[in-house]
Amino acid sequence: MSEQGVSVVSRPVRRFVISTGRPFDQFRKQWERAVPAWSWGTATAEAKGGGGWPALENLSNRTAGDGLVNISTFDPSQVMRLAGHELRAVTYLADNLVIEEGLYKHDPAVIEYLPVRLTISEQPDHDSTLTFDKPCDLFGGYAIPDLVDHAIQVEEAIASVLRKVDLPVPAELERQA
Repeated sequence: MSEQGVSVVSRPVRRFVISTGRPFDQFRKQWERAVPAWSWGTATAEAKGGGGWPALENLSNRTAGDGLVNISTFDPSQVMRLAGHELRAVTYLADNLVIEEGLYKHDPAVIEYLPVRLTISEQPDHDSTLTFDKPCDLFGGYAIPDLVDHAIQVEEAIASVLRKVDLPVPAELERQA
């Protein structure tokens, strides 16, 4: 029987909570315009059409541009309302396939943090917040130096989307010259 090992990596992770200054529904619509839905059906068709990886890169660049696409949405609000919770929240799994490939080639386990999770939540004052963890902090647990360069690209994509939806970009996401 082979020996199994367990590795525990502890590191700090910074979480950003950005007040949108907008009601939940308004900001959610704006976010979904800025981060379009990704179609796996279209991606599969492009790949099967003989274009291979270059076709998927092209599709990703056309869809995400310098930002992100929405891979999946989790909205438990209706179910939580049954338990008496009136405030809503929705989590998006957002990604840029081209950037993800740069991380994946170093260690496929990076999909633990890609797509990135971003949550819009309604606040009691009728404002909404956008919450997410700093990607470089998340990938820091892999101890692979090249991952940092690609994680910076993820942060730049998030910053690009923040600008599109008129939110401040935290200084920690700005590329240091």
